[in-house]
Amino acid sequence: MTNNNLRRVLSISATEQKLEDLYRRGIFFVPGSIEGGTALTFLVDTLTYELNESSAPIWCIIDSPGGIINQGFAIYDAIRMLADSGRVVNTVGFGEVSSMALCILQAGTKRYSFPNTQFMVHQASLFTEEEGAKEVNHLSDEVTELKRLNDIVLKVISDRCGMDMKQLMRLSKKTNLTINAQKAKEFGKNGLIDEIIITLPFLKRDG
Repeated sequence: MTNNNLRRVLSISATEQKLEDLYRRGIFFVPGSIEGGTALTFLVDTLTYELNESSAPIWCIIDSPGGIINQGFAIYDAIRMLADSGRVVNTVGFGEVSSMALCILQAGTKRYSFPNTQFMVHQASLFTEEEGAKEVNHLSDEVTELKRLNDIVLKVISDRCGMDMKQLMRLSKKTNLTINAQKAKEFGKNGLIDEIIITLPFLKRDG
């Protein structure tokens, strides 16, 4: 093994160890694009913590441009399942929270954001470069399903932030609605977030 490869393996091992240390403290992450496997990994990690650790709150830190809607809903449902069982599950927006990631953020018992986090609300999209053109009958079925999922995502967001569903749909249809943390806090009656923070509460030192 070359020195470079050894350094890479050691780096991966060190990162995994750091993540395990954080998981044991109830700190979990939704990083990057939400895709196949993301939800299962999140569910396994959080359930393992739920079964073996104390009753301390769980912190879910989200830095994601969104991704596959069904995978996102699996993470959303996992958070809600834990919260409905009596566990406090706080969500934290960090960096970028867009599309499906914003829906996941709404699942938190309390929703936090760092000051410079950017939020985006937009309609679900259908085409990807990898998929290319499709037959009309397949396309029609996919559009119907996409609209159904899109409506569910927007309903979750509108219910939590206290904005009328029709108004939210109008806003999201006009453009990709990008807002900062302060605007997110003021969005609708209840906001897309509850509080802007400059440090994670569990890092604060007494005195």
